[in-house]
Amino acid sequence: MRMRSDKGLAYVEAVLATVMVAVLLAPALNALSSGLMGQQVADTQAEQALALHSKLEEVLAKPYSVLLAETYTLGGNTKTSVSLDLSDPVGSPRRVVTIYRTNGSDVAVTDTGLLRIRVAWEGDATGSGLSALRSKWL
Repeated sequence: MRMRSDKGLAYVEAVLATVMVAVLLAPALNALSSGLMGQQVADTQAEQALALHSKLEEVLAKPYSVLLAETYTLGGNTKTSVSLDLSDPVGSPRRVVTIYRTNGSDVAVTDTGLLRIRVAWEGDATGSGLSALRSKWL
């Protein structure tokens, strides 16, 4: 009986395996780094959302009379008027608070007992702020 020699085949297999690892390692590392960067973006967005929520809760905790007074300040009671007293100090990043009297669907001229409060990041063109209604009866 003759014995076959497979020594050359093992060397070819080792070289082929090394080449495959080298070729597939770059896309695998790229995918991993993209995933880590995506996680950093998600963490940043979560922190920003929590900061907006915190500011909105801080404003809602104030008495109705304090919030109503903000709608009578110079340039107040519009959907874009900024409350300087309730917003963060000027600087970046800044949470901007907008308060106006409303009838539930639009800006109201008189006190209807209902205020719309909006908190957003200054310069955020996406409109991703938080809004709430505040009633003087609750």
